[in-house]
Amino acid sequence: MLDFAKDKSFWENVRTSDKFKWHREEIKELYDEAFKTEPRSHSAEDILGNDDKGLWRLQFDHLQSSALMALIYPDNEEYYNNLLKIVWAYLNEYTWAPLGHYTEYYYQRTPKDFDYGLIDIFASSASLALAEIKNLFIDRFPKLLTDRISYEIRRRTIEPYLSRKFFWEKHDNNWTAVCAGAVGSVLMYEAPELYYENKERLHKSMWCYLDSYKDDGMCVEGVGYWGFGFGFFTTFALLEREFTNGEVDWFKIPKVKEIAKYVQKMFLTKDVIVCFGDCSVNEYYSIGLPAMLRHIYGDEVERLPKDRAIIAKNNTHFNFILRSVLYYSEDNFTDKMKTDVTYTVEDSAYLVKRTKSFGFACKGGNNGESHNHIDVGTFILARGDKQIIADIGSGPYLDGYHGDKRYTYFHPSAYAHNLPIINDTPQNQYRREDVIVHYDSEKSKVYMDIAPAYALDYLKSLDRSFTFDDYSVTLNDKYTFTRDSQVTERFISLVEPKIDGNVVVIDDVVLTQRDNILPTLTTKEVLAHVGNRPHNVYIIDYILPKGKCEFELEIKAK
Repeated sequence: MLDFAKDKSFWENVRTSDKFKWHREEIKELYDEAFKTEPRSHSAEDILGNDDKGLWRLQFDHLQSSALMALIYPDNEEYYNNLLKIVWAYLNEYTWAPLGHYTEYYYQRTPKDFDYGLIDIFASSASLALAEIKNLFIDRFPKLLTDRISYEIRRRTIEPYLSRKFFWEKHDNNWTAVCAGAVGSVLMYEAPELYYENKERLHKSMWCYLDSYKDDGMCVEGVGYWGFGFGFFTTFALLEREFTNGEVDWFKIPKVKEIAKYVQKMFLTKDVIVCFGDCSVNEYYSIGLPAMLRHIYGDEVERLPKDRAIIAKNNTHFNFILRSVLYYSEDNFTDKMKTDVTYTVEDSAYLVKRTKSFGFACKGGNNGESHNHIDVGTFILARGDKQIIADIGSGPYLDGYHGDKRYTYFHPSAYAHNLPIINDTPQNQYRREDVIVHYDSEKSKVYMDIAPAYALDYLKSLDRSFTFDDYSVTLNDKYTFTRDSQVTERFISLVEPKIDGNVVVIDDVVLTQRDNILPTLTTKEVLAHVGNRPHNVYIIDYILPKGKCEFELEIKAK
């Protein structure tokens, strides 16, 4: 498989053509940064209770950068020798999962015996990387090394998969596609006969992953997890199409095509991506996935802005970086986003709108979504390279973030979203009714009733609407209560506002509250999801008089 990736003339072109200058520079930068530290396996100190995702990512950067550099520069002994070192270090590891995942799993087992065959998203990715590196270097690696790669893949991945069932086989998020896609790809490389024996089982997992999407193709987990899960799905599906000579072709399925077109709908401007859920507020996309998708679907998958594209930076999966080279085309990018477009996705309750002067997104849905934030009814307004009214995306994955402490953290809580707070009570994490987003194209208006997301029996309705023209959005909230209540309307910005009476100026956007309700401003320092870097979030609160049941705010570009 991937026979064209073994073509010396292809890599000569990568090495010499200006077309691939971006790849050479970014991969070399990753290589130089990684190899400031010598490749190694875990030491005794590493296993004494530490969470080693940092070391795991460094090891993976060693692996993928040296492999790519050795492919681009086959006569360079340094790159090749460093590749041998890190491959050997991987083969000597006791597990290919990070300690954080391993120990969490290990202590839940009964009996608590050692398990070299833990297959998680990291171990499966490593197994696929080693299988593909072996395939690409089969004529250059010593036979001892290729034999040991096959032995360790069989011992750590194939035999555990054959001998047990894993929770991710029937999971409803990216884990299913990553783990099953990687294992299926490994079987095609390393044990073709076992692929055929397990084809139905693998396909059940892939259908389970696809079933986590509605027919509209929207990913409620966010752009980053779409890239992760659907990237592994696409890697597997392309390999399987080649392996079966086209007998199996997932790309003919209408839902798969809709999922492929998801990310093009998530750009508010060429610099700002919708970041609902556990998505980084400064999200990038790996060019490997859209490169594969445009290879498959052509212009049915739109060109994307290059400004938010990466090849190797913050990219910890070899299959993505490899395919960013193999399927690269300069025709995959655009300098301009289409404006005057509206994407309405009623099943998943999203609306994304781009006008000449701003980008806008809002969501309904429910608070039981994968990687959920308490955010039914929230919205984003972006202009240029800034979120004026913001969703701050994911926070750092700290202790309990994916467990019972999740909503004690600011980022996923209702307090971090552009939502009403009623009688000091925020939207409720346990309310799971779907809120549908309705769009009236003739009136250029979107509306929804977000009351079902609140655990308040005296709140009968909370009708939220947005009305658009080319330069403004007008928010209108109407509340129906069975007793007197007081509402605080909250708005979040990543740009410092200036307040003058009832007028708020954020960059070159003006917020005007028509009933002369004066806002208050609070500044909160939070940590970014990537790198744990601190930055400021600005909280604008309008406290309505008790008993007032309507709020209107005009948001207008200067």
